[in-house]
Amino acid sequence: MHKAGVFMAGKRSGFGSVEQLQSGKWRARYKWEGQIFTAPRTFQNKTDAQLFLSDQELELARGTWRAPTRTVKTVESYGTQWIERHNGLKNSTRQLYRQTFAHHIAPYIGQLRLDKVTPDIVRDWHADLREHLQTTLQGERVDIDRPSQVRDGSSTVARSYRLLRSIFTTALDDEVIQRNPCRIKGAGNAKAAERPTLSLPEVQELTQAMPDHYRALVQLLVWSGIRIGEAAALQRKDLQLSSNAPSLTVRERVYKVKGVYELDTPKSKAGVRTIALPPHLVPIMSEHLNTYTKPDQSALIFTTRTGSCMLNSCGGSLRRALDLIGRRDVRAHDLRHTGMTLAAESGASLPELKHRLGQSTTSAAEGYLHSTQDHGRRIAQRMSELADSHDNVIPISKHTAS
Repeated sequence: MHKAGVFMAGKRSGFGSVEQLQSGKWRARYKWEGQIFTAPRTFQNKTDAQLFLSDQELELARGTWRAPTRTVKTVESYGTQWIERHNGLKNSTRQLYRQTFAHHIAPYIGQLRLDKVTPDIVRDWHADLREHLQTTLQGERVDIDRPSQVRDGSSTVARSYRLLRSIFTTALDDEVIQRNPCRIKGAGNAKAAERPTLSLPEVQELTQAMPDHYRALVQLLVWSGIRIGEAAALQRKDLQLSSNAPSLTVRERVYKVKGVYELDTPKSKAGVRTIALPPHLVPIMSEHLNTYTKPDQSALIFTTRTGSCMLNSCGGSLRRALDLIGRRDVRAHDLRHTGMTLAAESGASLPELKHRLGQSTTSAAEGYLHSTQDHGRRIAQRMSELADSHDNVIPISKHTAS
């Protein structure tokens, strides 16, 4: 029966009632302590509306219930405020959040009121963003200062989702919304793309193709596995070459913020670390220090020819050198990937890889252990190839006692 613009669906047995609107959507209401509460959003179907009422009834029974609230704040206004006021963010992280929000969140759902964002809206945003980035970024060469971004945009999508989820988590804590609409399982985890690596002969070719003052940099990036921003911050005092156990200590990292290079500590405690260096790097680094690095202990190890931050020019040098050796598919960050793959194939354990990477989580290091398994399969395949050659196999015969 139609009444006052509402199709009456009949009262739900027990707690509350649901009603179907002319739009086809469903509204849920319930009464508590003499006051009638209406769900802050409508539902696509009757079942969802009834589930909402069941949740409210359960929260009342547990003593965790909070009255529904409505807000006039939009995703853009609240999200922008969240980024600017969030404590503990490094300048580089805050700038990355600004860019991520401005390019990948606000244009899609920024105009929506916080309490109007539903899980299906988040799912649609996530799918649209993923499709857009796959179309526009596939095959595009990524800038040296964005090493974590893979070519299909999946890293950007995951980062955008994590940011949106964090914003809504705070909105939930602030009692601006009742539930966090970001509920896509695994959406915050980027699926790592297969990263290219260089062979050892290619590492040597790349080294020779670089300008003289950057050749040691290529060797250090590969054999230490440090980030290029960490290499840019290395000082003479951070490199220990005189002992029987050569090492380098990562204390700081160069970040690009609003087009300006800033020196700051690594983003996590795990990023501050001392890494053992392969002994063959000692003469390479010693020659570089003697030729290109100023004598004082605070002098930067790697700079441009004019003594400024090396990130001003080494990116272009690396791209040209990679083009020259026929490896346009490789980026600066893949030198780190090459080094960690070599470390894994040399027998480095998961904790050792985490330490060298400067990672507090295991996900990144596990990828290199996967590379070790691939290496093991290649060895096994090669063993079979040897076995197929009759000249290399000695028949085993059973001897019986005479």
